[in-house]
Amino acid sequence: MPDPDAEQKAKVQDYFSRTAESYVTSASHRAGADLQRLIELGEWDTQQQALDIATGGGHTALAVAPHVAQVTASDLTPTMLAKARAFILSQGVTNAVFVEADAEHLPFPDASFDRVTCRIAPHHFPNIAQFVLEVSRVLKAGGLFLLIDNIVPSDPELDIFLNIIEKWRDPSHDRACTSEEWHTFFTKAGLQVEYVEYLRKLFEYDDWTTRAQLSTDEKDALERFILESDDSIHHHFAIKARPDGHLESFTGDKILLKGRKA
Repeated sequence: MPDPDAEQKAKVQDYFSRTAESYVTSASHRAGADLQRLIELGEWDTQQQALDIATGGGHTALAVAPHVAQVTASDLTPTMLAKARAFILSQGVTNAVFVEADAEHLPFPDASFDRVTCRIAPHHFPNIAQFVLEVSRVLKAGGLFLLIDNIVPSDPELDIFLNIIEKWRDPSHDRACTSEEWHTFFTKAGLQVEYVEYLRKLFEYDDWTTRAQLSTDEKDALERFILESDDSIHHHFAIKARPDGHLESFTGDKILLKGRKA
């Protein structure tokens, strides 16, 4: 029997092997209010060991590095990790190490890290509950997990719409969860939520689809699907068309959660 989790992870590795460079240079990943807030909330100490899971282009690990003794940047995709390594080291960072790792089966001993971060990645993971359990396992007592990811509304119609267009644009997308689901993941893993913040995220359609390397036909078909969606969807996601009728942008939501291991 095929293993659906393994198939999903193979899709992730294929997608990010092809698009790695575009994520290193992506403006929405390189900076943003969410990354600044993550650093502001981290209660950092220069004696700490930090882990950044699914580091992607390495931007979160780069932001964390000045505040800790060492940051370990991990990623499932070797090509992506190599791009992140080159980018981080090019910025003069000397306290980063790089480890290929599956977020749901981390290759680190229990209680290895004071801080764990993961930003705009878990919607690719086939088993998010298992991922959060692994985060809790590798955290020291009193350690913090700082999580940022795209979320969907609790309204089933809006949930389904956003997950459809995300997976259409990127087959390695698995599921963006609701805020309620994220709180449950943290609680069941023994992480006490100390802070939650919601941030609006603007998706510029041309940039969003170009980064995913969509063909012209795929891009046009997805654009029609979004523009022809119901009024309630247009309203919630602030779908905006250009004067020529083409899709300019839409918005979504991100959650920032700060959880502490008991």
